[in-house]
Amino acid sequence: MSHPDITPVIIEINPLPTMTQEHSGEEVIKEPTIEIAPRLVIEKMVLVNFKSYSGRQEIGPFHKSFTSVVGPNGSGKSNVIDALLFVFGYRASKMRQGKLSELIHNSTGTEDMDSCTVEIHFCEILDLPGPDNFEKIQGSTLIVTRQAFQNNTSKYFVNNFLSSYTAVTTLLKGRGIDLDHKRFLILQGEVESISQMKPKAQNEHEDGLLEYLEDIIGTSAYKETIEKSAVELEALNDERSERLTRVKYVEKERDSLEERKREAEAFLKNENNLAVKQSALYQIYLWEYNKKFAKDEKIIAQLTAKLEEDQNKHKGLRDEIQALENDHNVRVKEYDIMDKETSEILKQLAKIDREDVQMQENRKHLKNKEKKATKALTADKKSLEDNRKWVHDHEADLVRQQSELEKLEKHLESAEEALETIRESLKGKTEDFTQQIEIHQKELAPWTAKIAAKQSEVDMAQSEHDLLQEKAQSHRTNYEDVLKSLEALKRSQASKEMEIIELQDSIETSAGQIAGMQRKVKEMGDRESLLKERSITARNRSEEARASQQKTQSRSAVLNNLMRQRDLGKINGIHGRLGNLGAIDDKYDVAVSTACPALDNIVVDSVEVGQQCVEFVRKNNLGRVSLILLNQLPKRNLEPIQTPENVPRLFDLVRPADLKFAPAFYSVMQDTLVAEDLRQANRIAYGKQRWRVVTLDGQLIDKSGTMTGGGNRVMRGAMSSKLSTGEYTPEAMMQLETARDKAETEYKFLQQEKLSLERELNSTVINVPKMEMRLSMLKMDVEANRKRIAETEKRAEALRNEAEPKASEVNKMKQLAKKATDLRAEVVTIKKNAQSIENNIKDLQNKILDAGGDKLRAQKVKVDGIREQIEALGETLTKTRVAKNKAEKDVVKLNAQITKHEKELAEVSEDLQRLEDDIKAKTQEASGIRKKAEEAKLAMEEKKEQMEEMKQELDAKMKVINKIRTAEVEMKNQLDDLKQSLTDYQRRMKHWKDLLSELILQEVDYDEDEAVAELQEFSDTDLEMIDKQELEQQIQQLEKQLSSAKPNLSVLDEYKKRDEEYLARAKDLEEITLRREEAKKAYDELRKRRLDEFMAGFQVISLRLKEMYQMITLGGNAELELVDSLDPFSEGIVFSVMPPKKSWKNISNLSGGEKTLSSLALVFALHHYKPTPLYVMDEIDAALDFRNVSIVANYIKERTRNAQFVIISLRNNMFELADRLVGIYKTDNKTKSISINPSSITVLRPI
Repeated sequence: MSHPDITPVIIEINPLPTMTQEHSGEEVIKEPTIEIAPRLVIEKMVLVNFKSYSGRQEIGPFHKSFTSVVGPNGSGKSNVIDALLFVFGYRASKMRQGKLSELIHNSTGTEDMDSCTVEIHFCEILDLPGPDNFEKIQGSTLIVTRQAFQNNTSKYFVNNFLSSYTAVTTLLKGRGIDLDHKRFLILQGEVESISQMKPKAQNEHEDGLLEYLEDIIGTSAYKETIEKSAVELEALNDERSERLTRVKYVEKERDSLEERKREAEAFLKNENNLAVKQSALYQIYLWEYNKKFAKDEKIIAQLTAKLEEDQNKHKGLRDEIQALENDHNVRVKEYDIMDKETSEILKQLAKIDREDVQMQENRKHLKNKEKKATKALTADKKSLEDNRKWVHDHEADLVRQQSELEKLEKHLESAEEALETIRESLKGKTEDFTQQIEIHQKELAPWTAKIAAKQSEVDMAQSEHDLLQEKAQSHRTNYEDVLKSLEALKRSQASKEMEIIELQDSIETSAGQIAGMQRKVKEMGDRESLLKERSITARNRSEEARASQQKTQSRSAVLNNLMRQRDLGKINGIHGRLGNLGAIDDKYDVAVSTACPALDNIVVDSVEVGQQCVEFVRKNNLGRVSLILLNQLPKRNLEPIQTPENVPRLFDLVRPADLKFAPAFYSVMQDTLVAEDLRQANRIAYGKQRWRVVTLDGQLIDKSGTMTGGGNRVMRGAMSSKLSTGEYTPEAMMQLETARDKAETEYKFLQQEKLSLERELNSTVINVPKMEMRLSMLKMDVEANRKRIAETEKRAEALRNEAEPKASEVNKMKQLAKKATDLRAEVVTIKKNAQSIENNIKDLQNKILDAGGDKLRAQKVKVDGIREQIEALGETLTKTRVAKNKAEKDVVKLNAQITKHEKELAEVSEDLQRLEDDIKAKTQEASGIRKKAEEAKLAMEEKKEQMEEMKQELDAKMKVINKIRTAEVEMKNQLDDLKQSLTDYQRRMKHWKDLLSELILQEVDYDEDEAVAELQEFSDTDLEMIDKQELEQQIQQLEKQLSSAKPNLSVLDEYKKRDEEYLARAKDLEEITLRREEAKKAYDELRKRRLDEFMAGFQVISLRLKEMYQMITLGGNAELELVDSLDPFSEGIVFSVMPPKKSWKNISNLSGGEKTLSSLALVFALHHYKPTPLYVMDEIDAALDFRNVSIVANYIKERTRNAQFVIISLRNNMFELADRLVGIYKTDNKTKSISINPSSITVLRPI
């Protein structure tokens, strides 16, 4: 019986073995080896008002081996066994009573007892030689007590310390007392029940001999596990068959998409290759900018430290110089007045210099003009000389060519005569042919004359046409060259005019800038105070935000990431952690932190927002997230309620940041009440109405009655006493710190801006006179250019008229071209008309040649060759005449041009001489003004020397401070440039990081062994080895390939879906197969283990049974037999017995005494197999005759020295052999006892 209201105190006493035995599979059993080892025995029993025992009654002491309890029927002998059962934790029904209160003694004069108690005094002993000798182990006394009350409850004690049923039974089992199978106890009539057992139980509510032995051996523990394993194995087989069918169906559907999937995969692999190369390229860019960033950052740190060091170092010098600067400014003003006067003189000198520059430009222009005229005159003279030479040469060529023509004609005449002579010699053979040829030649002669005349006219007309065309092309080329020069002059003029406009605007702008910069310098003082105030404000905001962030920095990574998503606008509707959305007094911090762990849940608006949060957390592997959906909370009455003792409700103490959060707080707090202490909490929690109550120190009592919390460590900090003004994310903190740094930077570098502005002002003031000087020179250049443009336009106009051929020349060229064309046509017509005659002549001549042989043919070839030479020379003669005519015309033209150039050259020389005289006069004028300017400069220098002598100390210090300021300004400017570079690097790196983060690798192959790889992150060494240019070219090629490909990518999703379904089904099949195999293996192992363990124990018990029965019956035999030798658990076990001088019989067919002996033999065999230190038997000898009682008694007396036997018996031949007798008797309806040692008949305790 268990009593939850009693705190258990468990006293552990190490169990000691009572006997050591060896089991062997041999047929011959070995005697157990008894070691002298401690064993547990009952010293005595103390009964107080238990059943028939009134008052305190002590039973014992018990003998270490064999004690017999004797007494008349009805005296209370069996109550001794009931007392044992009572202490061992059995129910009242096992002790022949209806309830525990009926165990309390109730007799006349002792009515209404409150309780009854039984104490069993155990100890451990060491057996010594001799039946009564032993040694009690010091400190081994164990007193187990049970006390029952009138309210049917009981308590357990161990050595007078409160304990529990579980602790007591565990303790006794640990000492070897078999409380599970009760082998230590054999009640009256139970010994024969063993013989009534069937081989195997017919149902689960019965016990057979098989089950009885299995309980003893211990293999019954496997039965339930094996049955469950068999059911599980069968279910897994069915489930596997079903899943196998599904896998085959899904596999067939997936394979039908394989071909289209491969095409799409090829496209995606190219995309992945592109992403990999782009990733490498972007990483190269990032690596390059990172190097630049780190380098500039290091320089900035060095410059900043140097700047701060210099400023601190020279602070005293600045203050000292400030006092000296005021006096120095007076000197500077005096010097400025002199500088202004000198500037006026220099302006006059500048004006003269501009005029001098103008004249120099004019001289330069005239020199160029003179040079061009001289060059043109020289060229024309050379051309004239060349053309005159050509005329002379052409005349000589004409004479020579005419002479050669005459010679060829003479050669032709002699060759024709020779040819005629040959023909005359062949006159007989060729006379007819010759006559016919003469006739045809006479016919051809007019045609030949016409052809020659017409061809001469064609050549003349074509030559005249070509000369006219060449002349027109020459004029056109000259005109185009002049136009190009004119265009270049105009472009130069436009550029200079534009520069004049820009300079005028710049001068005007500079004047405005000077005024503006002077005004801005004045405003810098006001701006300084504004920047200072802004810097202080930004710093305060940043510090406030950092303090707020420190309060929430311990929140979970899930919350941090979700709040960042909200701030970035990616997930709207997240309000934050519930505990941060309200406040509660610090007094209730521990209470609310203990009672409401759900305050860490995150509050969102709706289911949709919640789904986005869950998907984000799952996608990024952030773990688990608990959400509260505001739109899903039920509407409740949130008004205050009546509470016991008017204690506050925790929900009513919370101040939500917004009323819409009140339902969320109620959903996690409900009607939890707050008590001052645990006593008040107990009164409220366990009242008529159950309440959930939490104390101020964190002890929580739930409605179920369970208590948690308390202890040395308490929970705090779930809610704050102040409402949060907002949570600052890292991005918000960065913005505030950036604003702070920006304000401080602007304030810190205000003086630098002022100094820079003053430098710019001085530079602008100095630059204005330079721009005015440049403007004057440009105006003179523009004026000179105008004259050049006008001259060039005149020349272009003259050439334009020449470039365009005259109408008469055009008409003449057209007439000549038409004439040449017509004449060629006439020549073709004439030749066509004479062609038949020529063909006839050729035929006849061929016949003559055939008749005349090689000599005639050779002479004919010679004549034809001379004629061809004459014809070619005639053409050459015609061309020479045409060239001579052209050269004669060019001579006339060049004479006219030379006259014109000589006139222009004379005019330029006169203009150049006049300009030289003007330059000389202007130089003399400038000399006087320049002398005056030098004198003014000398005066200024003298004034400056005087000022320097007066203020040498100031100048020296000013030189030092100016050097320092210049260095500071340069460092500040360098810092600005570097910081701007850093900003630019960050912007560029962000750009490439964004592009890099957008790169993803598509899943191409869904096989398990080809999972999608991650984009590689290259080390600096790897990036340095990559050829960036080659990588860019590869990317361009891949992009070109991808742009031309058009795969059907939707098939991948379909294939993936089918493949995932197949893999899921296959995985399910694999899992169920593995589970089936594991279940089968476990099932087989359990069955084998059960069989092996059972058969090992069965063989030992069976052999020991045979020995016991033979010893008890003095010659009989007994065996335990398996009904099914292959499977002992299928049919069970048969207990067969062969009494002395009888045949084999089943135990159920024996007489009562034989059954008792057989059962006792089994009991003793089981004792040898699994000893227990204590045996209590109630009248087991009732059915035995005198002889058998003596046999059993002697066995107990002689063979069971390793256990304590307490036997209730009325048979004298049983109890007379006992080592000690405990007499039980009753007087006045009250049982008493007396202990007797039969060997000495000594009264141990008076009656």
